[in-house]
Amino acid sequence: PVAMSNPALEVCPDYNSEPNEPLRLAIIDRFGLDEQQAVTRLNEIWEQDRARRVVVWDQQRAEQQRADELAQQEERAEEEERIRLEQDEAEKERKEAEKKKPKINDFDSDLPPPSVIIPRPSQYAIQKITSFEFVEMWYFSPDGCSEAARNHRSQADDALGLSATNDILTLRPVASVKASKNARPDYELSFSEFLQAKNSYLHHIKQVSWPDKHVNALAEFFWNLENHPVRSNLNGDLVALHYAACIRRQWHDDLKNNTGKAFNISIINENLMNALTFEVNSTIQAKVISKVS
Repeated sequence: PVAMSNPALEVCPDYNSEPNEPLRLAIIDRFGLDEQQAVTRLNEIWEQDRARRVVVWDQQRAEQQRADELAQQEERAEEEERIRLEQDEAEKERKEAEKKKPKINDFDSDLPPPSVIIPRPSQYAIQKITSFEFVEMWYFSPDGCSEAARNHRSQADDALGLSATNDILTLRPVASVKASKNARPDYELSFSEFLQAKNSYLHHIKQVSWPDKHVNALAEFFWNLENHPVRSNLNGDLVALHYAACIRRQWHDDLKNNTGKAFNISIINENLMNALTFEVNSTIQAKVISKVS
C-alpha cells in the first residue's frame, strides 16, 4: 500500500535541539566528531533516508495509478458489456413484439380492382384445399359459395372442433371442420355447375399456394374432361362427372399416401371412361325398366 504522506514534503528535524541531544552524543562518540559535525552527519543520514523513501513512495504511487487505471478500464468494460446486453435484450424483445404484431401486405397504387370477384367458398372447403385434401366441387359452385356467404360471420367462431391432418388432431373453429349437409357429390352437379365450380376451385388452390405442377395438371384435367368426346354421347355429361368424382378422390388418396407413384390426373384413362359409360348407362336403363314394370 502507498504511504499516507509524501516523504518529499517532510521537514528535516532540528538535530541542534535538546530532544535530539542523545542522537548527537551517540554520533560524536561513534565517529569522534564535534557537535556541529554530528548535526551535519544526522542531517545527511535523514536526507538519504528521505530520498530512499521518496523513490519507494513514487514507485508505489505509479503502481497504484496503474492499478486504478486498470480497475477503471475493467469497470468501463463491465458497464459497456452490461449496456450491450441490455440493448441486445431490448432489441430481441422488440423483434419478438414485431413478429407478434399483425401485419398487412403492401398494395400496388396503380392497380385498379378486378372486374370479376371470385365467390369465396366456406372455411371448411378452404381448410380442405389448404391441407391438400379432396373436397367436393359443390363447395366452389354458385350454390356452395352462396351458402358460405349466408353462413359467414364477421367475428371469429367461439366453438371449436377437432380436425385431423396427417394423423395429427388439431382444434379448429367448427366452421372449418364441419361439412355442409347440402353438399353434393360431383356427379350430382350439372356440367355447367361443375365448370363454374372448377374456375373457383383453380383460383383458390392457387391462393393457398398449391405447387404450380399440381395446379397445371388439374387445369389440364378439367380442360380435357370438358372437351372429351364422351360428352357428345347419351348421358355423356353424367359419365364425365362420375369420372371426375372418382378420379379426383383417387388422386388425392395417392398423393396422401406419399408413395411417389401418384398418377398424372391430366391424362384421361379411356378404359376407366368406357367402364363408367357402361356402368352409368346400365344404371339408368335399369331404373327405366324398373319404372315401366
